[in-house]
Amino acid sequence: MKKRKIFLIIILCLITASIIMALNYHQDSNYIEENIPQEETEKEIIVKILAYDLENELINQDFLNWLNKNYGLNVLNSLLEELQNKTYSLDSFYKITGNSFLVLQDYYHNVDNLKVINNQKEEVTLSFVGDVSLADNWDIMPKYQERGKGVYGILSEDVVNIMQDADMLVVNSEFTVSTRGNPLKNKMFTFRAHPDNLKVYEEMGVDLVTLANNHVYDFGKEAFLDMLEAFDNYNIPRIGAGKNLEEAAQAYYVIINGKKYAFVNATRAEKNIMTPGALENSEGVLRCYDPTNFINAIKKAKAQSDYVIALIHWGKENYHTLETEQVDSAKKYIEAGADAIIGTHAHVLQGFEFYQDKFIAYNLGDFIFSAKTKDTGILNLKINKDGIFSYYFIPCLMQNSYTKTLEDEAKLKVLKDLESYSSNASLNELGQIKMK
Repeated sequence: MKKRKIFLIIILCLITASIIMALNYHQDSNYIEENIPQEETEKEIIVKILAYDLENELINQDFLNWLNKNYGLNVLNSLLEELQNKTYSLDSFYKITGNSFLVLQDYYHNVDNLKVINNQKEEVTLSFVGDVSLADNWDIMPKYQERGKGVYGILSEDVVNIMQDADMLVVNSEFTVSTRGNPLKNKMFTFRAHPDNLKVYEEMGVDLVTLANNHVYDFGKEAFLDMLEAFDNYNIPRIGAGKNLEEAAQAYYVIINGKKYAFVNATRAEKNIMTPGALENSEGVLRCYDPTNFINAIKKAKAQSDYVIALIHWGKENYHTLETEQVDSAKKYIEAGADAIIGTHAHVLQGFEFYQDKFIAYNLGDFIFSAKTKDTGILNLKINKDGIFSYYFIPCLMQNSYTKTLEDEAKLKVLKDLESYSSNASLNELGQIKMK
């Protein structure tokens, strides 16, 4: 009996202790709930963000509401934290969302027809080659047909692989595309291709063609307008030419891994000018003999993109040396906002230069253009996630209407020659181009 009483007393003590612990826990919980700040609402966070002087009218309540709806409250919290820590800049949007501020603005405004590439590579690769001819009345296409190997009849497999691996491949398309028209009078060389020839660009993996050059109008207005339509029918984007000045000066935009790239194109290639410049109500190419229109095109593109690549048809044919106008105007285009300048037209390679830490490739020469034997190559611009550019040149040889990569001594010779043509750029054995 005594043992039973002791047992009951122990049980009562345990029950009492449990009740006391529960009461204490409840009191502690109330204390925590009362003293821990509740999560701020979307509206409260937006008010705090807008309280900072962001000096950007595009960052308004509607945009921040959209940002929350599409990316979540954590993005607003992170943005506020950047402001509070005084680490905020427009680059904060890319760091937080994976898309630059300008890309977010395009999505917010439902901008149409944006090409978007998301491959999540550590580096974006933009590849460029020089002059390309697919004209039926010139060297390349007859060999393409004769050899019966498709694109591999005019390009080696490793060249095609490099081109197809690029995030963007840009070529200078130096011919008109039509079955109509007559050759311009008093013009020594005139090039015209059947629209079906554009299938070769699909085989190559071409993403964009530049048309501001001295051969797109070789067969007159009808053929020129046919060419514009042919590229559109093949869904091959084009820049530098159009039915009017607005179209010719229009940049091509593409979003790659959350950053927005703009490509613009102009020409000052002809000594005896026969290709019409586009005007407000008439067709033609974008000219830059007077650089004003091209400067305006670059500035407009820069306001709407993270990076601007300016492509120019210029220089003295068959000369490695530069014209004064190339050097002088290149600086103006970089000052206007170009992040890199890529040139074509000289039919031979010209040198590289850095100005204000921006890159200039004065001329990429012929790439797949004629039966002649010429040094050529593929220029790769690589851009990492921090926006740092690096530059590589892959030496190639065009010979007998066929282009292939070079190796060993032949490769090193081209790289050494390019360095000798360059003012303040050096090239190592890997083809990397750096400022001296």
